[in-house]
Amino acid sequence: MEYGITTPSLSNDATQFNLGGTKPYGDALFSAQLIGQNAPQFLDADHTLLPTLHSFTYNTDLYVTDIAITQTLEFDISMYMNGVGMIWGTQCSHLGDGNWDIWDNEHAHWVSAGVPCKLANGWNHITIQVQREADNTLLYQSIALNGTTYTLNVTYPPGTAPSNWWGATVNYQMDGNSKQSANTTYMDNFSFTYL
Repeated sequence: MEYGITTPSLSNDATQFNLGGTKPYGDALFSAQLIGQNAPQFLDADHTLLPTLHSFTYNTDLYVTDIAITQTLEFDISMYMNGVGMIWGTQCSHLGDGNWDIWDNEHAHWVSAGVPCKLANGWNHITIQVQREADNTLLYQSIALNGTTYTLNVTYPPGTAPSNWWGATVNYQMDGNSKQSANTTYMDNFSFTYL
């Protein structure tokens, strides 16, 4: 992972992500803790902010250098509080079934969202909207890719987490193909909003 990339970039300040290795279907997870323990800005030490948050948007421009070797790209929002684990996992299974998948926390597995994910070489724009219901049910509202919005409105129960976990994170993960071809992607204009 390398910051401050000017080419390719839309803002002149992109982040480069590299995946390599020799193990087929190997992956690399890049994670940023935004709220809670170890978060650089919002520690929420008195545990008052996190319980008020319900709506989340993951928004980014993503540059794909070689779509032919891009197996799966994953975009996650996670929230942990009071022993409850909520992972809004979304992945573009490009070389798999060609669809978006979403994460079922209760059964700990991926489920096809039934909507296509066709990334292009070059810049792609992705917006993922999710919500935490009053009972901590996870609502996957929509996924937008390159100007096309797919409404999901699918819910799943939450999972569990260690009782001392407290916070919210965002993740980006690159999964390798069967040959574990070296791959590079770039992210720019990333934003995470919550209400």
